[in-house]
Amino acid sequence: MTEDTTILCAPVQGITDCHWRNAHHQIFGGPDHYYGPFMRVEHGEIRKRDLADALPENNAVQSFTPQILGCRPQDALRMVRALAEMGHRVVDINLGCPFPPIAMHHKGSGLLQYPDEVENLFKALHEVEGVSYSVKMRLGWDDPQQWRDIVRLLDIIAPQQVVMHPRTGRQQYKGMLNYDEFAALLELCPYPVVFNGELKTLDDITRIKQVFPGIAGVMVGRGLIEDPAMLCPEKATANNYCELHNRLRDAYTQQLNGGEHQLLLKMKSLWEVFLPQAPRKSLKAIKKATTMAKYNVAVSELFYSMEE
Repeated sequence: MTEDTTILCAPVQGITDCHWRNAHHQIFGGPDHYYGPFMRVEHGEIRKRDLADALPENNAVQSFTPQILGCRPQDALRMVRALAEMGHRVVDINLGCPFPPIAMHHKGSGLLQYPDEVENLFKALHEVEGVSYSVKMRLGWDDPQQWRDIVRLLDIIAPQQVVMHPRTGRQQYKGMLNYDEFAALLELCPYPVVFNGELKTLDDITRIKQVFPGIAGVMVGRGLIEDPAMLCPEKATANNYCELHNRLRDAYTQQLNGGEHQLLLKMKSLWEVFLPQAPRKSLKAIKKATTMAKYNVAVSELFYSMEE
């Protein structure tokens, strides 16, 4: 399956940071390329953890592209220039984030309803020498045809590819994928188009390739976090899942300076998505843990039960 299909690992905010990417690549592998969660500017400065996450020396995967949040030109330029100074020559532009606190400020998918602002963003980024772009987007914010006003603007930056999640931002991750609008985009877009959305198994990837044989590849996100062995079922062992978890726990133990409580919250956030197929009793014990000692016991019991 993976031999003739380009598979990209989607950026998932709060989870697929450099620690997750490196551990996943080394233990499981499968994706041809990994994307970092979007970088953002807060209070006039790029977040330090975003900069650290994008540093080449912190990324041991075979192929990696950082992402910026689609936003005001001046903020986007600040981020792209910082990435260029690190040596990055390709930057992904996020026009897909559906969360209202982001979108209501004309960022992410919220920007898609303002083509003039998208045009200004693209024109500004085009002026940065030595940097090429890709775009990750939705059909629109509240109208599944808003992409039609955006696709004509792509020539400004001539993206290497366009990754489309065929829902609107308002839908977030609910409701049906709009295959009709995706098919229209695939026909009208002069740049390579990648399909993203509800790809949870290898069979899902095979099916979408049969439905849309003209796509340049697929991007998988939540499905790969739920089951890191999604692309390589032969590696779906309790030992491998445990190793991924332990590498993340050790990395965050070193990185976070907020003490045990912060570490516990960080690790619990992983389990909001990770291994939903695990025994429900074990998952419940992890969520109820009030100390890292109790958490570690619950996690050990979960992986032990998966070996049986």
